Amino acid sequence: MRTSLRILFFISILFMLMFDFSFAQSEEEKIKQIEERIKRLELEVLKIKDINEQREQMVREIEALKEEIRQLRLEVAMPEIELKSYFGLGPAASKIYYTPRGLSIAGYGEITYENYIDNSKIDRGDVLRFVPYIGYKFTDNIIVNTELEIEHAGIGNVGNRNPEIYVEFLYVDFILHPRFNIRTGLFLIPTSRMNEFHEPPVYFGVLRPDVERFIIPTVWRELGVMVYGEFTKGFSYKAGIVNGLRTDLIGDWIAGGRQRGATINFDKFAGSFGVVFEVVKNLTLASSLYYGAGSDKAGASERGSEDARFSLLTTEGGVQLKNLSIKGLFAYGSAKGNDVYKSRSGRASKVYGWYLEAGYNLIPLINPETVISFAPFVRYEKYNLNKNVFTGNLDPTKDRSVFTIGLDFKPHPQVVIKADYQIRNTASNLPAGKGAGKDEWKIDQFNIGIGFIF
Repeated sequence: MRTSLRILFFISILFMLMFDFSFAQSEEEKIKQIEERIKRLELEVLKIKDINEQREQMVREIEALKEEIRQLRLEVAMPEIELKSYFGLGPAASKIYYTPRGLSIAGYGEITYENYIDNSKIDRGDVLRFVPYIGYKFTDNIIVNTELEIEHAGIGNVGNRNPEIYVEFLYVDFILHPRFNIRTGLFLIPTSRMNEFHEPPVYFGVLRPDVERFIIPTVWRELGVMVYGEFTKGFSYKAGIVNGLRTDLIGDWIAGGRQRGATINFDKFAGSFGVVFEVVKNLTLASSLYYGAGSDKAGASERGSEDARFSLLTTEGGVQLKNLSIKGLFAYGSAKGNDVYKSRSGRASKVYGWYLEAGYNLIPLINPETVISFAPFVRYEKYNLNKNVFTGNLDPTKDRSVFTIGLDFKPHPQVVIKADYQIRNTASNLPAGKGAGKDEWKIDQFNIGIGFIF
């Protein structure tokens, strides 16, 4: 009996040991299976990661091919003009710089219609400008560039109908080094980017912004010598010495005093310096300073009695966020003069102006590969042509604001059709209208225009 119990006990112990061993063995197998599954999953993850990287690379290649197709379309659409500016000039004005050798002909034109929302002012249509550029490249280092401007179909249809044909610029460029080049002759002052970059397809609106026209004032050219170049890639400068202003032609601010290369009073000089910062992709920052003197009467006339000093500071910025364009500009000007200059009523001692605009090209949302553009835009301007005056009372009609909303359609990169509505206001209490006792600058207007470059 005792022997039987011992046998039974040993059998039980053996069975338990065998059970524990088999259990341990099965657990180890499970662990091994799980480890193998983990390894397989890790391999799958690595494959997925490789696929994602390949996908991202393919997306980048597709985008690069799309951009290449877009550029090829531009080359087909614009075989004669390279779509880039040479040191701030418009694309048509820059054509000579990308011509291999010899003669270059380019240009731009614009036709406008202005519908005034007031019966006291007659609506106006105008062949506003036709501008041929004629350039000649003697060598890669010596270039002549000229611009002729034919305004209002070549003849002013007011008063004695004088011809309105001008030499906008005429200069010789000596291209020496990316950091230092020399320009001499009649050239555009680097006071704002639009003063040099003002061809119709490159800005919003049928008319140029009021701030650019009256405060800057665009287009401004004078006779002198200028050096320009790049401090580093994307950071450029221009510095020039030119003739001063003609003070007897100045009303409130300096626009009337520009001498434009004709029988220049060179008794006084002026200096202009501008920089443009384009190091960061799709961001442009620029600033300029003009400081100069002025006196009355034309060149070779008997010496006059007026003497004055003028300064104009501008700063601006623009950003391109895919299809969205945003731009802003601020300008501030001041003047000092002798008693003779200050004696004329209404001459400003301080002026200012600013504007902010934004436009969005809708076409890429539908067809990202096309060169056609359709961009709604808005712009708000505020400026004052007599913030302070030397003599007389401030004129509230010169303290103005303009809100512009419009459309900019380019069926071709060189052709633009524009339409906009402008809501105009001033600080005066006069009613809107043209004539005695009315404020012309309060008249709203609807504008249509077409422009092109070639």
